[in-house]
Amino acid sequence: MASQFEEYKKVQNRILELRSKSQEISKKKEYWFEKKEALKKEIIDLISQIKDLKLEMDKKSAEVGELKSNRRKYNSEVKILIRRIKKINSEKEKAFKDYHLKIEPSKILERINQLEKKVEIETSFEKEKKLMEEIKKLKKVYEESAEAFKVVEETRNLDKEIKNSRKKADEFHQQIQQITKDNNYARFLQLSKQITALKKTQEEAFQIFIEQKNEHLKINQELKVQLEEMGKLKVLFEKDKELMKLEQEDRRKDVMKHKAADVEEKIKKKKKLTTEDILAFQSRDE
Repeated sequence: MASQFEEYKKVQNRILELRSKSQEISKKKEYWFEKKEALKKEIIDLISQIKDLKLEMDKKSAEVGELKSNRRKYNSEVKILIRRIKKINSEKEKAFKDYHLKIEPSKILERINQLEKKVEIETSFEKEKKLMEEIKKLKKVYEESAEAFKVVEETRNLDKEIKNSRKKADEFHQQIQQITKDNNYARFLQLSKQITALKKTQEEAFQIFIEQKNEHLKINQELKVQLEEMGKLKVLFEKDKELMKLEQEDRRKDVMKHKAADVEEKIKKKKKLTTEDILAFQSRDE
């Protein structure tokens, strides 16, 4: 009889222990589950940010690609024009040498215009005659240097084209620098590292959650076995009145022990004690 009661107490204590552990592990399990979910949400938010950032970077990358293409185009034009102007300058030197020109044809034309204006206002016949002779000579030289004049004009035009192409290339270069100087790439790397770190932490949290879940399941399985054992013992107690009395007396003592503990807490806090409190405190050692 006593051994059955001792077995009952042993099972009862084990059930209390298992229930306490089950509650403790359940709290831990829920904590790690919530932590895993919170990390999952944070990762999703960061992935959304990095996607938006990547779209912006892709757009800028396309813009930069187009700008670089235009820059290459104008830089290429500059190189071609420089080769052409070198060739024309060579032709210009040859033309000037062939026609024994010391000044450019445009200067000759300018001189002709000046002399023609003088002729219009000159009153002296002799002076007018001399001016006309000089104009005639200059016109002959000018006509002979038509080829050289053409080369000079082409040189000037090419020079303008080179300047314009260089200006355009510089403008595209400035635009490229403006677009690429932002910190989007640095932000992209930072978000990527952050996501990687959070995924690792999330995986660790998930593993701990699984461990706690398995432990909780294991304890509950044992608790189920112990409860079944207690059920069997209670059946025996119901058949044996003496065992029932022992079980009831044990329950009463447990209740009085808890009440005595409550009274001790009241005494510590200097609270007023009731008659029931005093009786419970006196019976704590019974």
